[in-house]
Amino acid sequence: MIKGFNDKFTIMIDTSACTSCIAGHSTELNDTWYYKDLTFESGKIYGLVSEYGLGCEYLSYFLGGRIEFEEVRVCCSGSPISRQDLCDVSWNLEPSREPYGKNQVKRSIEKALSRRSDTMSFQDIAGRFLLTEERYNRKFTELSGERWRASSAYGYAQNKRIYFAPYNSSAFYARMCSSNLLKALHELTDSGALVVLPVGSDEFIKHIADEVIYLGKSYNTAELKNFNTAFFGKDWVH
Repeated sequence: MIKGFNDKFTIMIDTSACTSCIAGHSTELNDTWYYKDLTFESGKIYGLVSEYGLGCEYLSYFLGGRIEFEEVRVCCSGSPISRQDLCDVSWNLEPSREPYGKNQVKRSIEKALSRRSDTMSFQDIAGRFLLTEERYNRKFTELSGERWRASSAYGYAQNKRIYFAPYNSSAFYARMCSSNLLKALHELTDSGALVVLPVGSDEFIKHIADEVIYLGKSYNTAELKNFNTAFFGKDWVH
């Protein structure tokens, strides 16, 4: 882990050098982020809001170090970092999207704790993240409401600093929060980590995020209105 991630940190995304294109696109995610300068502070939960395919999942995975920077410049507390630097400190909250999802919860966390220099135990972790004993030996992907809590616990045991996720609906976050997800997320942010949650609407996320960032693109409806009026004599654009 690079030194800048050890304590409080700020991630700054600078798109001023992006002269050859105005957006980043991921075919795998089927998502496009229209470039804009952004800043993220550790110790906070961020809601990333956009329509499906208009950037929130792309930016989430970008912060997770899963997408090449291209011409975008990224700094951690003022020092330039690479995609690999982000990848090394990041953790995907959704186990079904990652190889670790096939591993057993308790065994994985205990193995991660064995590499730490402190005396934190599995029971300490289980208490912080409200893991239930009857599910200790299940695989991460076999869990439902406890899935992201267990994933958070595993990332916490590894001292991950950025937690990201795939696109989900407001209903998904509401359902997970009814299963004590907020307790887990605040364990992460209280430890100085950064959490980003991509979603299609701010209807629910604005109530649980410390900050909400709105993404998308602007549309020239005036030009469209003039085009239809000129070619068809119809005022179809309001």
